[in-house]
Amino acid sequence: MTHAATNDTTTDDATATGPTGPTGFLAELQLGRLRWDLISPFPRQSPADRVRGDAAVAELTAFLRAAVDPEEVDRSGALPEDFHRQCAERGYFRLQDAPEQGGLGLSAQNAFRMIQAAASWSVTACYAMAVHLGLGAGAYLPVLAEGELKAELVGILADGAISGDADTEPAGAVNRSRTTTAVPTEDGRGYLLTGEKVFIQNGPIARLLRVSATVCEGDRETIRLFFVDTADPGFAVRSWHEYLGLKGLPNAALTLDGVFVPHSRVFAPAGLDPDAEWRLAPALHSISVRGRMYPISAPALAVGRLSLHWSREFVRRRSVAGRGLEQYEEIRRIVATGLAEVFAMESVVEWCLLAEDAHPGIDLDPEQTAAKNITSLTAWRIIDRTLSLLAAEGYETARSKARRGAQPLPVERYFRDARALRVAGGVDFLVDHWASRRALSRHYPEPLPVATEPVDRPWQTEALAPRNRGHLRFVAEQAVEYAALARSLAERHPDQEELFARERTLILLNRVNAELFTMAVVLARAADLDVSGTGPSQDLADVYCADARQRVADARRRLAEEEQDQPGHGALAERWLHGEGLDFLLRDTLTDTSAADG
Repeated sequence: MTHAATNDTTTDDATATGPTGPTGFLAELQLGRLRWDLISPFPRQSPADRVRGDAAVAELTAFLRAAVDPEEVDRSGALPEDFHRQCAERGYFRLQDAPEQGGLGLSAQNAFRMIQAAASWSVTACYAMAVHLGLGAGAYLPVLAEGELKAELVGILADGAISGDADTEPAGAVNRSRTTTAVPTEDGRGYLLTGEKVFIQNGPIARLLRVSATVCEGDRETIRLFFVDTADPGFAVRSWHEYLGLKGLPNAALTLDGVFVPHSRVFAPAGLDPDAEWRLAPALHSISVRGRMYPISAPALAVGRLSLHWSREFVRRRSVAGRGLEQYEEIRRIVATGLAEVFAMESVVEWCLLAEDAHPGIDLDPEQTAAKNITSLTAWRIIDRTLSLLAAEGYETARSKARRGAQPLPVERYFRDARALRVAGGVDFLVDHWASRRALSRHYPEPLPVATEPVDRPWQTEALAPRNRGHLRFVAEQAVEYAALARSLAERHPDQEELFARERTLILLNRVNAELFTMAVVLARAADLDVSGTGPSQDLADVYCADARQRVADARRRLAEEEQDQPGHGALAERWLHGEGLDFLLRDTLTDTSAADG
């Protein structure tokens, strides 16, 4: 795949130096160093690239309005029969491929905008495109050496094939092993894959799937990745999954019964330690964390922006006791918080995508990992508040509102869809734990040196309002404290697995880390948009950072409590799970254990 377009960004190209090469802003922040020079001036999409994106988004939105009735999709649980074929014909499964290769030649930023625009009409409609773009076969092409595998994938994708990623199994997504097996054929031409995969996006419609499987090599089992042609004998869609939201999503349980995969379609990441967490191999991890931005961060931003629209529509036409809703302090606070949080999501996304060109070569894995939880959790906060703001009208379906002549805002549908974003790509608390593990791993085998005080004084910039300078100083000081705590934990736990087992500590650490990162990029963007230190961007940054500081304070308090005697969560849970005297809590409750027993 050729990424024909760039974002044409312009900013300072200063980079930090880490043990293994250039490190990015967040990696430096984790060591207590607020590198303002890495995020200010904040990268921007070039006007020319923006215009190209505007045209592509306009064409896509016109097509979606004509081809998809989102309420009918939600009611019937199915997209139009030929929807994905039409998308393929229009190049929507080749967003970043060069025009001469049949693609649209879009930059990463514009491809993201396409997915976000589609999600604002129907999250289900955007998902196949998002997964194919971020996690499909094309995402692996940049890390593949020239050869038979790369040439074959390029050829299949050039035909407009939809692809996806088949990893999760019934035993769970976080297991290091895979029960799907790959047995070498007797003639030595390849492998026969046998097993079951569940919750596989694009599984029912994909021509090509990347499948993880266990290969027995002597006395060692290793995980390898195989590109499976779903037209081959032995592959079957066992059943489509149906969810709380995302009705009509092409997501399914799959079976593989001796599916033949030739050696030419085997991908073994270079330098992979068979005893390590195989998915965290650098090449695979980078593809995964960047790829999740399209199916998760793009719909999350769509949810946030729609919530702003719905809130304004509702508040403008409602009153209580003769006063318009906008006159009530708490209503204004709800609306302003939503505005600030959408600004924050935009800032995180733009940094994660535009910095690739602004600072070529730096490691953006930490930022792109953080973006998953930042955007999905922020979108959930916004849509949850929006539903409460609209009260019964928010909880009511759009179809019901239309029947009685009310404005049919689909808040309830997007509320259900938004909840999936906290689950997709790794449940939020697990992503927090994984991210902390990677950050803390840098302190092994020996703790890294960390800053003991802010390395400079970026908060003295005149491009920030006085309150925002205070917020930036808070970020710098808290980064030093975060780094000191991380180093102290590594010193007190020479065995890193012992530290990693303190799951709650790691989860809270990452929440602090994510808040500080978000505050920093929000402030950098505000300083770039309103250089005089006044204006709406400064106000958005102030509102967001004030709330974020409360979340940081809460997480820090909980971290301190982790060092003290804790309530008996573990003992209490164990008693319940083993049926030791707590069943009175289910009194007068009808239960059916047949499903669990089965």
